[in-house]
Amino acid sequence: MNEKIDGIHTAKSLYDGLWELYEGKTCLRYSTGFKDLDPLMKLIKPSFILMTGTANCGKSSLTYDIIMRTAKEHNLKFMIFSPEHSLAVNLKRLVEKYVHKPFDSMFDNRCTIDEVQEAVEFINEHFFFVDKKGDSPDIDWILDRARFCVDNYGVDGIVTDPYNEINPARANLREDEHISVVISKIKRFNRETNTISFMVAHPTKQIRNADGLFEVKSLYDVSGSSHWNNKADIGVIVTRDFEKGQTKVRIAKVREIGVGGNIGETTLRFNMKTMCYDSLVENRFG
Repeated sequence: MNEKIDGIHTAKSLYDGLWELYEGKTCLRYSTGFKDLDPLMKLIKPSFILMTGTANCGKSSLTYDIIMRTAKEHNLKFMIFSPEHSLAVNLKRLVEKYVHKPFDSMFDNRCTIDEVQEAVEFINEHFFFVDKKGDSPDIDWILDRARFCVDNYGVDGIVTDPYNEINPARANLREDEHISVVISKIKRFNRETNTISFMVAHPTKQIRNADGLFEVKSLYDVSGSSHWNNKADIGVIVTRDFEKGQTKVRIAKVREIGVGGNIGETTLRFNMKTMCYDSLVENRFG
């Protein structure tokens, strides 16, 4: 019986794709732009990266740092959905990441007009901003715009910051079921378009550690569902120690150990003079 049906594949039919993987033509690994973070985390297309952490820990700022560094180093392009701030503020944040200087007037070393204009020229070619007037969009609306950006601008990745700005309407689905559907749709989009997704999600609970600092223990603490841990390809937990001026970045989940990175943590420092993160020497694995 030789009747064909959609959705069934043999090893031989996948042969060309297998050799593209073997020869390194697909699933390329990209640097995060941080020497200390690279042994723990690589950007691979396609993949779904979860960024979480304590309140005001800098998880969004670190995400912006990573995508700007990869845009500069690897010429990657990103679509950003980040409605907690205005579109102009999102652009300002990327200007700071490009110039490595503060934007606002209260800083003595703020970027010059020429530096802002240079940054905007670069950002205009590498970043695309989406938002919906009148109501928060659902995931289908966001992915429709992302597919347009892939098809027309060659976008390599999308950033959703944060998850709770996606329209919560879910018909008869429970919250955990809705989260599972959202992640599955994003991951299928990543596979079909060979793109990377960054999802910033807030924790449902934070616990004080022995030093009195709030921390997120695991990806299971992300608000809404265990699916965040189960479905993420890479899971990142960010915690900031304001007194020491240090930010701990813990890679808590790597689906493909050694390929996508390694479980472990490193420490970065947020530099107010540059509005960017700096690498430190310290790097602990395991």
